[in-house]
Amino acid sequence: MRNRSIGPLIKPQPQLRLEPCNFRIDSETLLRLRAYSEFIGSEQGYVIREALIHLFENDRTFQEFLRSRPHPEFAESENR
Repeated sequence: MRNRSIGPLIKPQPQLRLEPCNFRIDSETLLRLRAYSEFIGSEQGYVIREALIHLFENDRTFQEFLRSRPHPEFAESENR
């Protein structure tokens, strides 16, 4: 088992330009989202953003998919 420093996996929220995004989510996941948001003292949208960035950066098959598309705005070096 690896040693990990104690603390949240997602860092506190920086100031960003935000855009609206509407979606539906099951109630159990929403409760966990709210709890995690409270845990790190950040908004739910920030937790979702960081979780998605983590997913996008760590899914190698997705990275290959992005490289195969003619969309330079999705390059790996995308600004966070």
